[in-house]
Amino acid sequence: MSTAKPSAAPTAAPAGAERPHLQRLRLLRAFAPRLLAGLFFMSVTVAIELLYPKALSHFIDNIGSRRGADWYGRFGLLMLAVLTLQAVATTLRYYIFESTGLMIVTRIRRLLYGALIRQPIAFYDKHNVGELTGRLAADVEVLHDTLTMGMAVSLRSLCVLLGCVVMLLSISPQLSLVLLVCVPLSLYLGKRAGGLIRGCAREIQQRQADCGKVAHEHFTNIRLVHAFGQHEGARRRYHAATDAALHAALGNTRLLAGFRGVSSLLTYLALLLTLWLGAGLISSGRLTVGELVSFVLYAGMVTASAGALSDYWGDWMRSIGATERVFEIIDSAPDEEGRAGLGRQLQGRIAFEQVSFAYPERPERAALDDISFVIAAGEKVALVGASGAGKSTIASMLLGFYRPDLGAIRFDGLAPDELALGDIRANIAIVEQEPSLFSGSIGENIAFAVAEREVAPAEVEAAARLANAHDFISAFPQGYDTVVGDRGVQLSGGQKQRIAIARALLRDPRILILDEATSALDSASELLVQTALDQLMRGRTTIIIAHRYSTIVKADRVLVLRQGAIAQQGTHAELLRQRDGLYFQLMENQLAMYRDIAAAPAPHEPAPHEQTPAALPPQRA
Repeated sequence: MSTAKPSAAPTAAPAGAERPHLQRLRLLRAFAPRLLAGLFFMSVTVAIELLYPKALSHFIDNIGSRRGADWYGRFGLLMLAVLTLQAVATTLRYYIFESTGLMIVTRIRRLLYGALIRQPIAFYDKHNVGELTGRLAADVEVLHDTLTMGMAVSLRSLCVLLGCVVMLLSISPQLSLVLLVCVPLSLYLGKRAGGLIRGCAREIQQRQADCGKVAHEHFTNIRLVHAFGQHEGARRRYHAATDAALHAALGNTRLLAGFRGVSSLLTYLALLLTLWLGAGLISSGRLTVGELVSFVLYAGMVTASAGALSDYWGDWMRSIGATERVFEIIDSAPDEEGRAGLGRQLQGRIAFEQVSFAYPERPERAALDDISFVIAAGEKVALVGASGAGKSTIASMLLGFYRPDLGAIRFDGLAPDELALGDIRANIAIVEQEPSLFSGSIGENIAFAVAEREVAPAEVEAAARLANAHDFISAFPQGYDTVVGDRGVQLSGGQKQRIAIARALLRDPRILILDEATSALDSASELLVQTALDQLMRGRTTIIIAHRYSTIVKADRVLVLRQGAIAQQGTHAELLRQRDGLYFQLMENQLAMYRDIAAAPAPHEPAPHEQTPAALPPQRA
């Protein structure tokens, strides 16, 4: 005999607490035909399992009877045929339920990935990527057994339990009284232990997610780990995370071990009591040896089935706890229709009207404070200011990563509710200081600009030529099929920038955002990239986030930001004449550098005092 395993006790919950159960069961609807086929084969195995002890009892009681060898042969062949049928039905049942479980897990994983990929940027500000990938892999897997194979086993156990109870009562109502005490006691202990196990399961999932988070951070920044010799520090952090996960898992194991010890004692006590009472019934002639054997087998099946039911309830509750966050993310995903666009083409006029904004994680500090400005279609505007002044925040809000707390952002004079976010983003391209590249080929990274259709290789090459990227791409043995590695690690900074520019050119946006696009490059690379950027900016509304003098002078107008507000605005030349202004202070060091470079003697040239005074670089008004 075996006994019940622990089940998680349901906790008090508000109205509608059944929703998590129904939410997960609803996933089975699409696989109903497969599950019905599995249930059919399961019913065949249950019927044979219930008949097997009865057949064994019949065989034992007739061993001593004077029957011919033919009877034993026929009985053996019949049992062989029945057991073969059970083997075939078991194989089909297992395959159907196991494969359906894999399909359901794949579907949930796709739902979760789709929900994660649609989450707003603010969501990723609060969640570590390693934690999210852990939930995508491990948390979803928890449902594999509980939704299919586990549920099938529980249904089979329920059928076996009910069938065995009928058989036990038909064999000996007196012996059946033993199970009326032992089985409920075992189920009660399982319920009590399960209440504690549910909390342990939730803790284990969180600790495992923390392990994934630590590993992801260090793998992502592996070059920094090597550069600063932080191998031991990374090892200590991961060891601490795994120690916490191990502690949680060991607590759960201790609880299970204690329960199994007590349940084992109950099992053997029930078996001993059954045999003792059964021997008395045999001696009085009220029970045969075959009937006692079949009773013991049925009793074992009852306790095993009760244990399977209890175990499944525990697994079900643990899966609900472990996947609670998964379904919260799926339910919280933004509506796809709210993101879709109608293919509207913008002219490129932008207006910030008294916009104020604070990041959700720092609500006490305003990133933008009552900002108002207008950018005409085709105008090039530079955003200048110290780090944290709000330049990148403006770019993020243009892309719809965040919404203003106060005020409004208008494109072509349209109110925010008159223009779909998808249309806004379809008319914008961004080139960042550190371009975001995928680990695929160069061609795939450039073609990433266009989501709604397949991009022809000729289009990719044309964009690369305009971005001054075709020559270095063609020099690679694999050309446009060259794999760039994780985040483009196999390319230089200038090469990555030109691929990003080619991607933006292929998108053909009306609004262009250049976020420190040349600040990390050497002079030779900057010249090539700047030439490509000049091609890219032609005829487009351009917002240039920059510190470099050489980039800022290309702008038609400069907005100077300080602590989330506009401190100055005007042309480069106008702002330089304001010697007491913030812009002059920001540019003063760079202007001095240009004077020093211009004043330095060239080889075989007269000394500086013999030259005419060096002039400032040309300034564009």
